[in-house]
Amino acid sequence: MKRKSKGKRARGPGLWIGLALAVLLLLCFGWMWLQSNIVHVMRATVYLPDLPAAFEGRTMLYASDIDLRGDGSIAKAADLFHRLQTLQPDILILGGDYNTHSLLQTLNGETALNPTDTQRREEFFHFINDFTAPLGRYALSAEADGGVFAAEGFELLNDAKHGIELDGETLWLVGVTESSEGVRRGGRSFHRGECVIAVADTPACFPTLNTTEARDGGHWVDLCLAGHTHGGQVRLFGRKLLRLNSLEEHFLYGWTHETGVPMLTTSGVGCEGVNLRFGTQAEVWLITLTGNE
Repeated sequence: MKRKSKGKRARGPGLWIGLALAVLLLLCFGWMWLQSNIVHVMRATVYLPDLPAAFEGRTMLYASDIDLRGDGSIAKAADLFHRLQTLQPDILILGGDYNTHSLLQTLNGETALNPTDTQRREEFFHFINDFTAPLGRYALSAEADGGVFAAEGFELLNDAKHGIELDGETLWLVGVTESSEGVRRGGRSFHRGECVIAVADTPACFPTLNTTEARDGGHWVDLCLAGHTHGGQVRLFGRKLLRLNSLEEHFLYGWTHETGVPMLTTSGVGCEGVNLRFGTQAEVWLITLTGNE
């Protein structure tokens, strides 16, 4: 009578199920990593009834949430903008959140930027200083960026209005943050017939921008742009990786036209904490302006 060998046991179904789950998990994380590293160029033509005729067909490249983390991220971001130069935009707008903490720093409760973060941001602006945009390059300093800073070769938008002059006509850019006094006083600076594009650090600013009236009544903002939400970064069955307030949840991603004003929330270029995305994409927007309906 033969005895069963103790050295070789038949592999049960549990082992194969475990291996299959491990492979599936690796594939899932690989896909999430891939989604965070492929930056899509999104395009839109936006109708602005107050657009001066000189700006008809002009383009803006809008990128937000660069989220630099580590020296490699600087080279990666700089290379991205060198490739984006082929789009030849007339205006370049950066929407804030240039640095982010690693997952370990987040778990340790670190919130403030350190000198390395500041240096990393300065190096990023230095490396993209050769990006050409004939009608100007503009940058917003968001709340997470630790206040106003010097951006080499860029005009800072914080609590300031910048007039872009072309053939005797003016297109206005205004930068606002959630706690910005600029949101509340912005309307008093413009007549409703002027064309104003507001760049916000978070879509939580959108309701205030929509309800603040121009000097002579009516809407003072013609187009609103914001980032910060990352579209939730990881979205699965209605759940999101990031904690967002109710207004950011409402304007989570994409275009809305409440009260007739086009408003865009981009999912941004980078990621918070860890370079993984699911149900969202890394992106920049090339926006063509038109006054012809």
